[in-house]
Amino acid sequence: MAELGPALIADRFLRNLRLAVLGVLAAVLLCWTLPTMLMFTAVYRPAWLEVASFAVLAAVAGLVAIIVLRGRPWGWLRWPLTLTAVCASAAGTAAVPAADLISSAHWSWEVTGWYAVLLFLDRPVGWLAGVLTGHLGVTALGIVVAGRTDAQVFVAMATVTLVVGGWQLAIGLAAAALRRSASSATRIAAQEEQIRTAEAVADQVHSDRRSRYLDLGTTTTPLLAGLAAGELNPADPAVRRACAIEAGRLRRLFAESDETADPLRHEVQACIDLAERRGIEVQLAVLGERPTVPQPARRALTEPLLAVLARALRTARITLVGLPGQLILSVVAEVAADLGDHDPAELVAGRIAAELVAGRIAAELGADHAAGRMPPGDADHVTVSWLARGTAVWAEATWTEPP
Repeated sequence: MAELGPALIADRFLRNLRLAVLGVLAAVLLCWTLPTMLMFTAVYRPAWLEVASFAVLAAVAGLVAIIVLRGRPWGWLRWPLTLTAVCASAAGTAAVPAADLISSAHWSWEVTGWYAVLLFLDRPVGWLAGVLTGHLGVTALGIVVAGRTDAQVFVAMATVTLVVGGWQLAIGLAAAALRRSASSATRIAAQEEQIRTAEAVADQVHSDRRSRYLDLGTTTTPLLAGLAAGELNPADPAVRRACAIEAGRLRRLFAESDETADPLRHEVQACIDLAERRGIEVQLAVLGERPTVPQPARRALTEPLLAVLARALRTARITLVGLPGQLILSVVAEVAADLGDHDPAELVAGRIAAELVAGRIAAELGADHAAGRMPPGDADHVTVSWLARGTAVWAEATWTEPP
């Protein structure tokens, strides 16, 4: 089960808190306000105004309950609902005779604060305090207009305000504290996620570099070691071609780290650039929609291309064809005349450097025509076909998308 984020926990807590406050409001209206109003119906002047005040407050409570139960935001309804509740409370106060303003008959002003708590629970506590203070001011003004300015009334109002308003402000303060804690926890979680991501990226980069070093260690490193030790002659055409192949591999490795929409074509272009630096005229044709090819398969696809381009004399033609579930990379070139001195399979596979360092030269071919098919190399789902006729060589690497 996935862990809940701090923001989601805070949202759920606030929703449950709204439901709890809604329950308190419903209980106050049904269990205390309604019986009180019915009990003092004969006291109110006029009675219909008190009944209308209760009806409006009940209607507002019903609308608020629908919004809370559906989990909808208040939006523009927040202020009209607040104003309606305050006006209904003021109307209820106006219907209470001056002599009964400090009795249980004056119920309307004590209820309105719960509407404010519901409507401003998701806002800073200053908003709730401002609405409660404004409502208290409206109620006090109504009492003064009614002619009750004695200390007994205001002491009673202050007592009720401290008790009921204290509960309401405490709920607002708790919600505000929860929002601050959730915001802080979310920020800390985001920072921890950034750290984990950075560590994962660093591990992946290190793994990629280690993999590249190991790849180069089987071909480039032995070739350089052979040149440094004098075991390989730089004037030997085979050694020079091996150096060209390793240079192409290095350029391909650099291209692998580039951000591009078509990695395979980008890496093919890197191989072409190296051949064009040698004065080889290369033509590239790209056809069809190409599927996404994993990196090991891209390396296996471009190995025959590197081997042929390193031996091309003047021109080379490359074709990159995308088919449903398949990708074909082929190259045709006129190569150096001594190609027939080595096994085409070894040359096309790009393994001449390792063979030279190990001192093993492939057996000579007895004819000027050879053809064959190699199994997949280091990458699965890649096969290499080749055909040599005289000094012309055709090589084709095919990648089949796994099921």
